[in-house]
Amino acid sequence: MSVRILVILVLHACLPAQAHTSFRFNKFNISTLYQVEIASIRSGAICLTNQSQHVSGRVLYAQPVQMKEPNSRNMSSSFSTTFVFAMVPSSSDPPRSGDGMAFIITPSKSPVEQSSSHFLGLLNTSNIGKPYNHLFAVEFDTIFNEEHLDINDNHVGVDLNDLHSVKSETAGYWIGSQIQELDLNSGHNIQAWIDYDHTQQRLNVTIVKAGSPRPQKPLISLKNMNLSNIFEEEMYVGFSAATGTVVEDHCVLAWSFSTNGSAPALDMSNLPSLFMRKSSNSRLIAAITTALVLVLLLLIAAAVFWWRRNKYRDDTEEWEMEYWPHRFNYKDLHIATKGFRDEQVLGSGGFGRVYKGVLPANGLEIAVKSIFKESNEAMKEFIAEISSLGRLQHRNLVRIRGYCRKGTKFFIVYDYMPNGSLDKMIFDKTKSVLAWAQRYRILKDVGAGLLYLHEEWEKRVVHRDIKSSNVLLDSELNGKLGDFGLARLYEHRGDPESTRVVGTLGYIAPELVHTGKATPRADVFSYGILMLEVACGRRPVDSSLDASQMVMVDWVRELYVKGRLTDAADANLGCEYVEDEMEKVLKLGLLCCNPQPEARPTMRQVLQIIEGEVSLPPVYLYEMSGGSSSSYPSTGVSYASTSNTLEGR
Repeated sequence: MSVRILVILVLHACLPAQAHTSFRFNKFNISTLYQVEIASIRSGAICLTNQSQHVSGRVLYAQPVQMKEPNSRNMSSSFSTTFVFAMVPSSSDPPRSGDGMAFIITPSKSPVEQSSSHFLGLLNTSNIGKPYNHLFAVEFDTIFNEEHLDINDNHVGVDLNDLHSVKSETAGYWIGSQIQELDLNSGHNIQAWIDYDHTQQRLNVTIVKAGSPRPQKPLISLKNMNLSNIFEEEMYVGFSAATGTVVEDHCVLAWSFSTNGSAPALDMSNLPSLFMRKSSNSRLIAAITTALVLVLLLLIAAAVFWWRRNKYRDDTEEWEMEYWPHRFNYKDLHIATKGFRDEQVLGSGGFGRVYKGVLPANGLEIAVKSIFKESNEAMKEFIAEISSLGRLQHRNLVRIRGYCRKGTKFFIVYDYMPNGSLDKMIFDKTKSVLAWAQRYRILKDVGAGLLYLHEEWEKRVVHRDIKSSNVLLDSELNGKLGDFGLARLYEHRGDPESTRVVGTLGYIAPELVHTGKATPRADVFSYGILMLEVACGRRPVDSSLDASQMVMVDWVRELYVKGRLTDAADANLGCEYVEDEMEKVLKLGLLCCNPQPEARPTMRQVLQIIEGEVSLPPVYLYEMSGGSSSSYPSTGVSYASTSNTLEGR
């Protein structure tokens, strides 16, 4: 008999341990939980956040839970959980909600770095929607976020690796055939049930006021819900929450969980009550007490308050309100650029500086250009044009996000371009040489953007400051024309008004000195200089060279006359370029730089030539002494020339 018992014990020891997990907390203690960031345990309840802005918290069951059978890829475990939670909003009257909380099943104890308050402390902009997250969450969301396609600001949603819910419903519970809406942000205790049956592949989510019977019909019921690709063998279960600019407490008062049948029932008779919303009398007493304290401290705090208020105050005038949708809050830009610190500077010029920033609300990377406008009328005109230009939508234009004004300082907010400007890629000796194929594509990109401005948008836009430093490159080295600070727009059949000559030396069309009228032909001239600059790898004007080579366009013309046009190619390229393309760019650059505006092609014609749809016409060199005219063979456009003309070589 003793031998038989011994054999049974040995066999029992060799059997795998039971993988089921089951627990119940009517009060929480530190030893069984893992807390992250601001989360804490107060009065026996989990507090994921506190009354602070831009914080997140996470609490998990300390031991991992087996959510898959060992060595099984396609067999996830069933689970059941129920918990009582409360969201206590800020003490403002009326109270305002924060961002909500979520029940989570995750492979990692710690949240990802730089998780945003708009991501419930779960994800960030770099990993949202990625399958490697292995994240399951049921969100109780109290903010409407268009970015995540939320249905409203009071909903329950099921999330898989993303905050764009696979299913969401307005928070509520069924009473017979009617649904009763439930305010998640009421401050009252709410009980939730989440049940997943892996055999039927069904997920049910149910909520109701704590203490009420469980509704027979769940709020959310998902069929064919296979979580085997989401769950890893071992996962952690718990809760996560975050606050944005509006604060609230996110608290869990009781919790049970099981992977073996229904979650254990909770004792609803002894829940903490301090998380209920305070009565009106309590708020009134608190307000009076706070007011008395503020009066006593007013003399001391007045100077500090005045300084802080003026530091971030937005100067908004009545006429600005019509452009409000494009206006940024100065405080947000101050935070985004870390107080406009020097280390955030991307570049500078006569206008001011450009700073890199990250918007605190959504983590979007931006570039903030600061400039000065002396008069109110100039400011008004500028804001009107920037607001109009903010509607421009083209893949080869840097998007204008909006503007901000503080005193005489004016800020324009653009999308951030990680590879900086084209001039740095060409002239910065510390960087690798920009290949010819990339340069040629960038020229096409900029040309497409200019064509959109000149002909394809609702109004005609003249950029007036086309140069290599205003061509920005995204992460894939696509060219995008930026900096619309000098742009002017008018109706397609209208006549541009005369204005003062603006732009950059070496890129300004000669006729602007006489007429002051910014036209598309002036942009074409600047684009021609840009083409030569990219092909030659040198600045439009270089005073370090002798007089015959100082002005780039004159130097290229002289090489063309001598039949040595490709000698102008950037020496840094060596022989690594397509000769036909190089000749085309140099000749087309000379065409665009013709001193006579009517002799220049349009941007549509330029792109047709670059794309090979139209052959390159003869290149005529113009002398300022006068001349006759010749025609553009492919399009019939008239070009000015002289008796001393040269056919394309």
